[in-house]
Amino acid sequence: MRKHPKLVISYSHDNEEHKAWVKKLATDLRQHMGVDVMLDQWDLRIGGDLSLFMEQGLSESSLMMCVCFDIYSKSECRNRWFWI
Repeated sequence: MRKHPKLVISYSHDNEEHKAWVKKLATDLRQHMGVDVMLDQWDLRIGGDLSLFMEQGLSESSLMMCVCFDIYSKSECRNRWFWI
């Protein structure tokens, strides 16, 4: 049996519309592509440490996606990240 890829999504929190778009993207990846997506909107509790969440996501995932606008520095995106 083939294991589903695990993906963590990092994104800029520019506004609610952007956050909703990222959530829809993550939902579509789960439902239509079978990707095991880690997303802060689902997996991080209120008051949780976002930096720790992302570090754990990097170590537990085989892929990382960075969804951003210009305000989100590309220097934040390192190895194993790809761009949309």
